[in-house]
Amino acid sequence: MKWMILSALLPVMALANTISTTSVPVELNLATGTEPVCYFENKRYSKGAVIEMGGHWFVCEREKSFEQNGRLSWHPFAPQERSQQN
Repeated sequence: MKWMILSALLPVMALANTISTTSVPVELNLATGTEPVCYFENKRYSKGAVIEMGGHWFVCEREKSFEQNGRLSWHPFAPQERSQQN
């Protein structure tokens, strides 16, 4: 008799411990590749890109000069340097 009561209550007890949550979908954009990029205003920029921010020029370059395939970051840049490099 005890086994019958216990077996009848077991599914009810299992439902009592169920927690359901709603989640916001997360978008993973894995198809973009693994090349390093710089970001500005939700846009991707490749190495060598030059932009103006707050009246100053910046270039997207290696974060650390000794790395060949590391992260990129924005570095101060003077536009006249660009014409001399070409």
